[in-house]
Amino acid sequence: MPRLKFGIRAKFITLILVILTAIFCLIASYMIRTNASSLRTDLQERSKAFATLATKPIGNTFVIYNNSGKFLVDQQVTHFTELDHNITNVAVVNVDGTFEYTQHSSVAPITMAQAATFDPIFLKSPSGTVTRIIYPYIDDSGAHSYAVVYDVSSAGVDRAVRNLIYSIVGFAVFGLLFSAVTIYLLINRLLLAPVKKVRDSALLISTGDYTQQIALSQHDEIGDLATSINQMADSLKADIQKLKELDQLKSEFMMIASHNLRTPISIISGYVDTIKTQDMTEVMRKMIDNISANTQRLNLFAEDILIIASMESGAEKFYAQPIAIDSLFSTLIEEFKVLAAQKNIAFNVSLVSSDATILGSATHLRSAVWNLLENALVFNKAGGSIEFATVIFDNSLEITVRDNGIGISPQEVPKLFTKFHRGTSTLDYDYEGTGIGLYITKLVVVGHKGTISVDSTLGKGTTFTIRIPLAAVPATDNIS
Repeated sequence: MPRLKFGIRAKFITLILVILTAIFCLIASYMIRTNASSLRTDLQERSKAFATLATKPIGNTFVIYNNSGKFLVDQQVTHFTELDHNITNVAVVNVDGTFEYTQHSSVAPITMAQAATFDPIFLKSPSGTVTRIIYPYIDDSGAHSYAVVYDVSSAGVDRAVRNLIYSIVGFAVFGLLFSAVTIYLLINRLLLAPVKKVRDSALLISTGDYTQQIALSQHDEIGDLATSINQMADSLKADIQKLKELDQLKSEFMMIASHNLRTPISIISGYVDTIKTQDMTEVMRKMIDNISANTQRLNLFAEDILIIASMESGAEKFYAQPIAIDSLFSTLIEEFKVLAAQKNIAFNVSLVSSDATILGSATHLRSAVWNLLENALVFNKAGGSIEFATVIFDNSLEITVRDNGIGISPQEVPKLFTKFHRGTSTLDYDYEGTGIGLYITKLVVVGHKGTISVDSTLGKGTTFTIRIPLAAVPATDNIS
């Protein structure tokens, strides 16, 4: 399952939201606690002030209109209570605790001591909210005959506090969003957008597009980074150009060296062939045979160098000729059987029988397979075995060369198909070879739009697998 990419932009937005949320939560909590307490206190002080101011007029109204009927008293009391909606009921009680008048029928009793007090009494709930005010009524003559009782509702206070909380929370949310958007836009313009521009250009440079230049006008660390990347791209482009020039010089040198080797080698080979027709001693004949064999090796090496130079320069083309699979490797197999027998190595062959064809160069394909067989022979021991097989698999010709030789170490496997690489140390040169056979094989296989892979275990053997796509039409001629 692929991992989700949590980019710097997402991380930054998350960080901003977390920090701002924490800040606004603290501010909102402090404002709610402070303002709610202040509002609750103000509303209750307002009720106390109302009781102080309204007791005398309400008491006078009761004394005047009590005998005329409750309706007139209710009318006057309602007129007063409309000034403070937290007052839910007004009652008049005499000093023995008997209720003489109530605005509403349901009212909680009070004690005689509470009714007879000359000081206002403020009864509170367990939370500290004032729920009832008992205020003494002193008439004009100074007599204390009654007390006015005010029932104070906490619902109004709670509603006012709740509205305050909603207002603070709404303001905090708006402030949070506004601040987050503003900060993000500023940071995006000053930091994130330039970083993204640097990132995108660096990614293009990493894919090999060294013409990319990061155009940033800001003079800060990001600008310095962009300048450094531009300089790095220029340096890489220059280095690559130098490497291409060196590679071109190397290819030209290889081609010149190969051509200049072939001429003296041909002359030497001609003289050797002439000498072989002459009468000579057995010792001389062995010496001439050795000269001939090593001249042939040198000639093959020159040919390999010429092939590599031609392929790398693009001069060597694999013309798409149809090749019959049945007879492609018949001659190669017969030649290799002789070499395997000389080294006492079993050579087992399993070829697919098919009229399918592939497109390419039969000569080059045989050369590529011969390099694999020769490697299997060189890096094997007497009594070992080599298996050569072809099958049709997944609309491709699969060619397998397997041996039970010395194997290849895991560290050497990634380097096998590089030029002039040998699986053995050049300081401990136990095996013949130039280190270009597998490189040529890889070039030939890739030139035929195929793939080559290797599977090896040190001390147990190696398996090379080539896959070449089949042609769309059957072969009509065997191209050699």
